[in-house]
Amino acid sequence: MTVLGVDCGGTNIKMALVKNNGDIAERALEPVNFRRPAARAIADIAGRILKFKSRMGLSRIPKIGMGIAGEVDSARGLVRFSPNLGWKNVPLKALLAKKLKSSIHIENDANCAAWGAFCLDSKRDCNNLICLTLGTGVGGGIILNKKLYTGSTGSAGEIGHMTIQHDGRRCGCGNRGCLESLVGAWGLIQTAKEGLRRGRAPILKKMLKEEKLSPKLIEAAARKNEPFSKKIWADAGECLGAALSNLANIFNPDRVVLCGGVSKAGSLLLKPALQALQMRAFETPVKAMKVTVSKYDEKLGVVGAALLTLE
Repeated sequence: MTVLGVDCGGTNIKMALVKNNGDIAERALEPVNFRRPAARAIADIAGRILKFKSRMGLSRIPKIGMGIAGEVDSARGLVRFSPNLGWKNVPLKALLAKKLKSSIHIENDANCAAWGAFCLDSKRDCNNLICLTLGTGVGGGIILNKKLYTGSTGSAGEIGHMTIQHDGRRCGCGNRGCLESLVGAWGLIQTAKEGLRRGRAPILKKMLKEEKLSPKLIEAAARKNEPFSKKIWADAGECLGAALSNLANIFNPDRVVLCGGVSKAGSLLLKPALQALQMRAFETPVKAMKVTVSKYDEKLGVVGAALLTLE
């Protein structure tokens, strides 16, 4: 069976026709303005899906899986709260179903990425897997005994809001010292700005004349051996390692898969993270846990969203 997977980002949606083995038949990227009333944004999403269906020559799409940022009640198809989109208690499934006449499954986007990592990176060949999405923020999804774990209310997996520094930087959620505020792209940029204000990042400052400040630029400055930029990654890696040690001790997973733009920093982030993991976690779960960066980053969300409809 071929299913449509949809991954809703902040400014666009990714769509893909996904076979039940995870292969993608066709894909598309369409812009969507989410910064307007939810009903209008959802009507736009439905229109983009119908346009994609027509372009593919399909009479109907029996199943659609959709991943979206925020707290999602997948049983009811309700987006309880999505701070990124400004949505609260939006009946996304019902609104889409009226327009699309398809069976629709709504899930948190990081949970979709985790299922994608389980199906693609591990080939379903492990029992327990955790996926961390390291992007503008930090998300997480948990697979236990080959099943997506969503907790009692569907809120499980908010690994980005694990407290790492009790008196650390204020996070967008209102807490202090969340992993997201220390390792997410936004947090890395704030740390870099602090260093630039103090005159501690001359190489990075020079590079800013040609490019906007981003984790990619901080990575480039670090690879030019700028001490401050290297320290940004070392500190972020240590914070990530502390989070990984908590996950190792609590969940004892076979695999942890990292994805998202920040994960592309490679050894700058991973080396200090793995060192901190080794130092902090119990020896037995660490030995059993393989930490990798996903090979399928760009399609985890759409593939996971699609394949979850078949579970």
